[in-house]
Amino acid sequence: MIPVRFKGNEKDVVQKLCGDLLKRKPSQKNKNEYKRNLIRINEWCQKHIIIDGKSLSFGEVVKADFETLTKIVSILERENIPDDDKDFLIDYLYKERFSDKKYRLEFMDSLGITVCPYCNRNFVNSTKERTMCQFDHFFNKNKYPLLAVSFYNLIPVCSSCNHAKGENEIKYSPHDKKYKTNDLVNFDFSIIGMDYLFNDKDLKIELDGDKDFNQNIKAMMLDEVYQLHTDVVQECIKKTMIFNPDYLDYLCTEYKDLFDSKEELYKLVFGNYIDEESFGKRPLAKLMHDIYEDLFDIYYGEKFE
Repeated sequence: MIPVRFKGNEKDVVQKLCGDLLKRKPSQKNKNEYKRNLIRINEWCQKHIIIDGKSLSFGEVVKADFETLTKIVSILERENIPDDDKDFLIDYLYKERFSDKKYRLEFMDSLGITVCPYCNRNFVNSTKERTMCQFDHFFNKNKYPLLAVSFYNLIPVCSSCNHAKGENEIKYSPHDKKYKTNDLVNFDFSIIGMDYLFNDKDLKIELDGDKDFNQNIKAMMLDEVYQLHTDVVQECIKKTMIFNPDYLDYLCTEYKDLFDSKEELYKLVFGNYIDEESFGKRPLAKLMHDIYEDLFDIYYGEKFE
């Protein structure tokens, strides 16, 4: 639902992450065995992973963007890496390296997201001591062990989404740059009882996804879990009734020294970010943005912006 992007200079960030991933840990006992594993996997990649006439090294597979990963998957469907290398890829490179507190924090900090990109409901941010997320492999690591540590195959998600998805396949990856959130899904609400201003159970949240994203909605049970947030929709309705466009313009003028922009005022008044690029900063940002868009049109015939 919410895009995942590496911060800053993406190429440099990914290069550093790759170097830190592959370098030998000081506590590792059998350094020569580690090197043999890497050399063998790298040679296999260079022989079998050929994209647009170019052989890819294992490091290039680790750094491959999502579009390239889809091409690698097509190759792995025909000829996967030998089972002998699966344990090293999954049990050492993935499980041990990504359970390392320092490396997990480095990886999460490079993304800069604070909310689960699958549901936009739960925090997945890091503290100085630990990360709050789990990692989902968009392309299943057991089916495609070569991609177990490919950065654009790893999605930091909440435990609820990771459990719900399991090994189910879904269509949309947050690393896929072809899509924007607003193109994939939109929230709406329906009134199912006329006491909705005082009883949020008289409201129902609806998700309208495109044909591909509906598979994500079903896998993560988003239709069901979002019904927990009808109270948020109720609050949105009441705030819309109070903070009409004229009142908002008055607040912008009266308190112009408090806010750098109208967007900052909206964030304070309506309790969340309203621009698509910031949906990953707070839970339920996408829901609230869409509901306010509908409400401003219903009540005032104006856009929410």
